[in-house]
Amino acid sequence: MQSIWWEIFDLLGTTAFALSGSLVAISRRMDMFGIFVLSAATAVGGGIIRDIFVGRIPPVALRSSLYFWIIILTMLAISAGIRYFNLHLRSEFMNYSVYFYIICDAIGLGSFTVTGTLLGCDLYPDMMFLDITLGVVTAVGGGVIRDILAGRVPGIFKQDIYATASLAGAVVLYVFFISMHKETDFSALAAFMTTVLIRLLAVQFHLNLPKVKKKRPEGFF
Repeated sequence: MQSIWWEIFDLLGTTAFALSGSLVAISRRMDMFGIFVLSAATAVGGGIIRDIFVGRIPPVALRSSLYFWIIILTMLAISAGIRYFNLHLRSEFMNYSVYFYIICDAIGLGSFTVTGTLLGCDLYPDMMFLDITLGVVTAVGGGVIRDILAGRVPGIFKQDIYATASLAGAVVLYVFFISMHKETDFSALAAFMTTVLIRLLAVQFHLNLPKVKKKRPEGFF
């Protein structure tokens, strides 16, 4: 996959998810190794799962040192910033860290939705279901691993619309790029904006998919 848009969104998503993974690890008071593990799992976990699905062995993230250095530099930057900022600036940052996390996570979600779906379209253009699945798995796989390692129920199973935003973006990309034969840049940007916008709107307005609730306390569940 040689598209410049694939490269741009791959690096953008890696950086954004490395940031979100670091923030979760810091909030859990993990040491530097724990921060690295969560940062790496979030940044490249979904891509590794995607590559295994399509038979790209070893996965791209393990072939190049670029991803390693992005993760290392990102975690060191955010850790040093939180550790060595003066008390007032650090307090201000921590107050807004949840918003920073949400934005980084949304950007990573949109970026990896694009890279996964574009890769699927390049390898299997006639397999819509597979291409969309690759986009969603790439986008949410790292977050699921991060949450499990952090001792949390993965967010895609309970929080505001998340995987659904990725699904919508993947569908938009496939329809524009394969069905309507639009240019790669237009299709990729449309998918990215769709995913990020839906995710941020879901957070802002607390939009959720329907949940199953018991009618009576004595019910089976």
